[in-house]
Amino acid sequence: MPFNLFDDLKRPGFHSSITTTFSVDPAFYDANVQYRLRAVGCQNNLLIADAAMLSQALEQLPEAFSHAGRKYLIEPIEGIGCFHPKMMIRYGKAKASLTLGSANATSAGWGSNRELVSSLDWSQSAETPDSAVRRRLIARAHDWLIAQVSATRNPDLSYKFDLLNSQAPWLACTDRGEGVEVFADGSLVDLMLSAPDAREPIGDRFLANVEGKVERLVVISPYWDSDLKALRRVHAELGKPPLHIFMTLSDVAGARQSTFPIQAVGSKLKPTFHPHGASGNHRFLHAKLLVAQTRKYDFLLFGSTNCTAGALGGSGMPGLNHEAAIFRRLPRGTVEKTLWLDFSEIVRPKDISAPETPEPSAAPPRFNPGRIERKDDRLYWSVPSGINPAGADLLIDDDRHPLIAGGEVRPYARLGGARSGSTIVARVALCDGRISRPVIVYEPNRLMAAAPSPLASGIRRKLDAVLNGESDLIDLARDVHLLFGDANPIRRSALRADRRGASVAAVAGEDFDTPEEFREALGLKADLMAGGLSHANNPALQLLLQIVLRGIVQLEDSETIDHDSSASAAALKTGEDQDDEGSDEEGDEADDDQDGDAADAPPANGVRERRLVAQPVPREAFERNQRTLERAIERFEDYIGTVAKSRQELDLDFVTRALFMIYLMLHGCSHRYSVDETEVEVLMPFSAIGTRRQDEGFLMRGARLISLIWGRRFTDGLMARIPLDRELENVPIPILTLVILSRWILAAILVEARAAAGAKSLAAILESQIPEFYRSTSAFAFTNGPQVEAAVTQMARHIGMSDTQAQNVRKGMAELEKVMP
Repeated sequence: MPFNLFDDLKRPGFHSSITTTFSVDPAFYDANVQYRLRAVGCQNNLLIADAAMLSQALEQLPEAFSHAGRKYLIEPIEGIGCFHPKMMIRYGKAKASLTLGSANATSAGWGSNRELVSSLDWSQSAETPDSAVRRRLIARAHDWLIAQVSATRNPDLSYKFDLLNSQAPWLACTDRGEGVEVFADGSLVDLMLSAPDAREPIGDRFLANVEGKVERLVVISPYWDSDLKALRRVHAELGKPPLHIFMTLSDVAGARQSTFPIQAVGSKLKPTFHPHGASGNHRFLHAKLLVAQTRKYDFLLFGSTNCTAGALGGSGMPGLNHEAAIFRRLPRGTVEKTLWLDFSEIVRPKDISAPETPEPSAAPPRFNPGRIERKDDRLYWSVPSGINPAGADLLIDDDRHPLIAGGEVRPYARLGGARSGSTIVARVALCDGRISRPVIVYEPNRLMAAAPSPLASGIRRKLDAVLNGESDLIDLARDVHLLFGDANPIRRSALRADRRGASVAAVAGEDFDTPEEFREALGLKADLMAGGLSHANNPALQLLLQIVLRGIVQLEDSETIDHDSSASAAALKTGEDQDDEGSDEEGDEADDDQDGDAADAPPANGVRERRLVAQPVPREAFERNQRTLERAIERFEDYIGTVAKSRQELDLDFVTRALFMIYLMLHGCSHRYSVDETEVEVLMPFSAIGTRRQDEGFLMRGARLISLIWGRRFTDGLMARIPLDRELENVPIPILTLVILSRWILAAILVEARAAAGAKSLAAILESQIPEFYRSTSAFAFTNGPQVEAAVTQMARHIGMSDTQAQNVRKGMAELEKVMP
């Protein structure tokens, strides 16, 4: 029966997909497949393609790869034959779908050709014996695909598979089974997957499953052995039954025709040829099908397997190709009726033209340059063994970019700010004149941001509400354990382990004697405007960072890179989420906006200015907020203390957590509440230096945290445990922001202690200690003066600090800068 692949893609409830193809049509997959997948919430997408065909597409249409390496990963597979499966697996939290057949992920495969495909669906909500069979078959297909790409050692695959497995827990507890399965109606099914190293070829497995005397053999295949080797073998093994071959012929010049080698038939096969499809509506018959018909059953094999030895193999010898097919046993006549096979129409052998022999290619084979990835404004090349990178260039379009080699980093080329919004296709030109095949430049952070770890919709709404100024920041303190812990179940340990080899040099401050030595070894620039995706795989922490920096820097997040697909998803009103529970949150939120007073429209830059008007609250709510803030601070102080006692390696997640908690404390001492409409209060004092409450104030508590985070001696602080990649060009935004905020707090506490009448002894202590902490904050890079000035000015304005007090703090920072080594 007709099956529309485009309609099938409209189904929501899937978070990940793996698609395989032999022919590569980048414009089609980008604009039609991955776009539709993302529009219904399927963000974690992988395309696996034949390496030679991918290289050919990159040579001919490099500009057509708009989103490869950025929104989805494309992985080439090389082998002694070709990578020929045509399947798509989509994964949900409690459901899955497998589509397998003859259709490549191309406009021809999904549109103009006649193809044969089958779809197997499974859902935990409708478990039956038949659905259990489908679940096992889907899991087998998944295992086989993972095995094929595991040998490529692409580090980006680690993240994608970790994310997929975490969101599809059913995979781990599915019994794979083996061999032929039985459906409730008595029909049989098996998944037949083969690679060049397979123990048993697909042809042997199919022939072994055929039972009884075969009365008719039906074959549909667009491509054949030149000597019909595979056809002769199958025909002979089945007892030489009457042979019927269906094909398409057309009188239209240039139309794709059957490639059957009529000259190789000889006198023993004696096939009967039949047309398939109306002659006036010519569509190339690209389906692949073997049907061995007995008195009771149709035994069929269909999928990617042409009737060739490369696909079906020989007796006991696997084929050269990677192939995927489905075996079925159905009641006799089912195939004839379902596929409209008309045996009454005959094609005369003399009307079948011999296939044209393609011209041999005179171009020498190009070498595989391996992996090229983008970091900031640089392209790094992982040089394959046996290749000398000295004097090599990267070729991008018509531009030549010299590769800088030497030192402890991989060879790299500078982009100079070009090509920031689309996929980059590059070649490597060696000094001996050889030029590599083209490859897609990977952007790991954007790949992760395009498929981030899942974030609960409730947490997302709270973060967005705070970011837009519609909610009190203190509301997030109640969920801080979710934001810091459960919000990021996917850890990058495997990915980090893969990358920290000889090609990528990561260094930590604890490996150096002074912050100055560490800074020199890194050689990073400090640029708040570099923006970027500091937490590409963790939308919760990226949004927390945006909250801290609102009004200072507008950062990207996992949604800003995909506005079009997000809008399409909202427009679909699908009514089902990735948990398969069914919801329509977009509609609910739209209705809520109609009730009561409408929220203020955000400004053009997406950031609302914070209002300094006191927020009216009852005393009970104010005291509840005080307790919430105090619990959050105490919990974080305990966490910092525990980490300080350990020797564990830290990362940017730790930095943003610390940054947010300090910012939350700053909010607590600056956000004013009109309590019972009588008194204006804050949740905690800003200073209180020189009074009995100074230990409760923001400055003292913040300074204590900073002392542990940075250390009087940098190598003793927690920041010295964060390994940074020497291949980066800019200091990560969370670290740079923490540097600025820490310096501002250190200067502020020193200024306040100097001015407080009752804090002379404290001031004397701080005069000796603050410069040491301040020096530790210089370990990552020299800061940009104007950017720091703008940031601290905005920070002071944000908390309602007087101009005089803010100016004194800036003077304190300038004074501390002068004593820096």
